Amino acid sequence: MRRKWPLLGTLALRSGLVSRRELAPILAEQRRSGSRIGDVLMAEGKAGPDDIGRLVARQNGVPFVDLEEAPPDSGIAGARTEGQPSLDFCIAHQCLPWRRRNGKVTWVAADPSLAKKAVADLVAGPFAMWAGSARQIRRAIEALYADELTERAVRGLMTHAPQDSAAMRLSPGQCIALPLLAAGAALLTALYPQTALAVFSVALSICFLAVSALRGVSILLSAAGRETAEELAYERHGPGPVDELPVYTIMVPLFREANVLPPLTDALKRLNYPPSKLDIKLIFEACDAESYEAAKALNLPGHFDFIRVPESAPQTKPKACNFALPFARGDYLVIYDAEDLPEPNQLLKAVAAFHLNDPKLACLQSQLNYYNWSENWLTRQFAIEYASFFDLMLPMLVRLGLPIPLGGTSTHFRTDVLREVSGWDPHNVTEDADLGIRLATRGYRCGIIRSTTEEEANCRLHNWVRQRSRWIKGWLQTWLVRMRHPVSLCRSLGPAGFLGFQLVIGGFTLATFAHPFFYIVAGGIVAAHGLGGLFSAHWLTGFNLSVLISGYSLSILAGMIAAKRRGRLSLMAHTLTMPAYWMLISAAAVKAVFQLLRHPFYWEKTVHGLSRMAPPSNQSIISLADTPDR
Repeated sequence: MRRKWPLLGTLALRSGLVSRRELAPILAEQRRSGSRIGDVLMAEGKAGPDDIGRLVARQNGVPFVDLEEAPPDSGIAGARTEGQPSLDFCIAHQCLPWRRRNGKVTWVAADPSLAKKAVADLVAGPFAMWAGSARQIRRAIEALYADELTERAVRGLMTHAPQDSAAMRLSPGQCIALPLLAAGAALLTALYPQTALAVFSVALSICFLAVSALRGVSILLSAAGRETAEELAYERHGPGPVDELPVYTIMVPLFREANVLPPLTDALKRLNYPPSKLDIKLIFEACDAESYEAAKALNLPGHFDFIRVPESAPQTKPKACNFALPFARGDYLVIYDAEDLPEPNQLLKAVAAFHLNDPKLACLQSQLNYYNWSENWLTRQFAIEYASFFDLMLPMLVRLGLPIPLGGTSTHFRTDVLREVSGWDPHNVTEDADLGIRLATRGYRCGIIRSTTEEEANCRLHNWVRQRSRWIKGWLQTWLVRMRHPVSLCRSLGPAGFLGFQLVIGGFTLATFAHPFFYIVAGGIVAAHGLGGLFSAHWLTGFNLSVLISGYSLSILAGMIAAKRRGRLSLMAHTLTMPAYWMLISAAAVKAVFQLLRHPFYWEKTVHGLSRMAPPSNQSIISLADTPDR
């Protein structure tokens, strides 16, 4: 006769975790969301993971093992011998061997009834299956397999696709070609300085002009108003019934972020998604005890999970994300930064887009902008730049079918595809741009959704330069990695995609060096021939001036249009000072080159929480993505 299992809700009531009055809305939420009642109890703050583990033990009629008080025997659980469970097996079935008793191994599982079947197929001979806390089991797996997890996080991409890894700075071909190119340029300059000046000037001008042309196309496509299927999916189809929504993993890598944890966690709690279907992982570096303790002090609900990444080089955000990726339970996964305040409906919009069932759609990029955009001149320029990039440039690239550099945060992935491509490159300091291009080379595409995540714009110059130089260094890394095999890259992206890659990753990066060059040339002409020399008939002067004027005009126009679309009309006048902002970018670009040569994998930390306009905890943020003019 089949055994009748006691209901977990009944056991929670008997154990005193909830009262009868509290149980009714929990059961209603379970029916509404389609979640397991244990997940609902944790999301509502009525029980912790250990409480659920004890209830599951009573439900299955087996002992409960507290792995913090009685950790597993590493000689059994961590053995690398034949017949022992692999890391992937333990993660998939949330179980691990615990102790050997009377010649029989006792296993601990979050769900003993399900794990028992899997273990029976793995091992020969008798075994016992007891219950444990899912969180304690995950932490025990982390500890037992720390070396393997770290090895995968650091070397996973290098092992499976070494040609895609930035760990090797230059390919053998580049080690020959780049010095020869530099030597040729130096020789041309020494022998024919005027000719060299003309060649460099024309090359930079063409690059600058091409980037400006992209801005012009983005303005035209924006005026046309044609939106992609992903952008319209939420309004047309919705995300589907609530009880059919998938589990969604949220990963937030943190490093020295104790001061921004309260508004971050408040924003995550405000997401319009069943909390019982959220798998929120706050990822800490092992050396950052302050942030970890600050997070523990917040007493977060059970669907918030903490992962600590062991110390190893390189200490980068992508390595931390790679370490946590095996533990992601969601069908979809989103990355947020510590200072992010996403629009509440963002996950629903992403699900609606993914449910269009395009097998080639691997990723969705949300829009980014700043809540402290009006704080000072620097934040205003940053806000104009982001509005132009995320509201005009990225939509244009998607509509033209070109590869896009992802934004690093508020990027939503299909978890299976992310694992298929070996996650992020831990040696690339802009892992987002690299991953967007790498997905394109594998035949996948990235879309966009109209949903804004508000961030903190850098309001201090030194901090801004640190961040911007890292971004430029990472884009240089990405270009160098992809150009190891340009013919292969052209085949995988197609001619249009290859050209788009050169214009966006190569062109935008090279253009950051162009601004001072134009001013230096113009200053030399004025010094030699006076102000009237700028308007002489020399073709090079006229060409440079036309490129400069057309490029600045299109960039300023794009900034004005983007500011207007954001409803931030006061920013339109500030677009006229963008050339000064570009000079700052050029200064950061010079620093990026020196760092690429000396410390290519060094991750310069961006300090958050400096803004005087930072939102206080529990304060709602209304995203401009929901305003009528959007």
